[in-house]
Amino acid sequence: MARYKVVPTKTNLARLKRDMNFAQEGYDLLEQKRQILIVELMGLIDRTADAQEKSEKSLAEAFHALQQAVLSMGRTSVTDLAKGIHIDSDITINFRRIMGVNIPKVEVEVRDYAPYFSLSNTSFWIDETIVHFKTLLNEIGRLAEMRISLMRLAQEVQKTMRRVNALDKIAIPDFKESVKYIEDTLEESEREMFAMQKVIKERLQKTTR
Repeated sequence: MARYKVVPTKTNLARLKRDMNFAQEGYDLLEQKRQILIVELMGLIDRTADAQEKSEKSLAEAFHALQQAVLSMGRTSVTDLAKGIHIDSDITINFRRIMGVNIPKVEVEVRDYAPYFSLSNTSFWIDETIVHFKTLLNEIGRLAEMRISLMRLAQEVQKTMRRVNALDKIAIPDFKESVKYIEDTLEESEREMFAMQKVIKERLQKTTR
């Protein structure tokens, strides 16, 4: 029995076939979208892992340089020097779309107003610390971009898969079952009508003899 409660008429049959074709086209498009998103997602996973590794490396190098600066100059001197360092940073976020998903593009601009102190009174490690922390800012921006993109694409893949499964496992089979029910019912009605017409014809032939 059809899951769609419809009267078995040719008009309803035509409408259901049209709706079923529309659902099939939607399924095909969503399946293509799902495949494209998965390809993008797999590539993004690799890029995110790379960004994570670079960020961790930059963080380790920055803190190593800072530790060496403290060891060579003392914590108080390094703290005093830090007050004179003038570095500004701006973060700009733009977006691009992948299959309808907004993917961020994070750009970090670091403005360095050097020199901040007399070079003769500082350790080599102070300059190294500044360079590494400036690099770290860019790496963190890149990592944030990758992680947000990964999260949004993963959510879209899940949503698309739910829609694909709903069409494939529920909607399209329901349409097929309803179409078959109407076709079988109409075919049975036609057989009954043909048999009835045959009986009527035979009776008419008998009465005319």
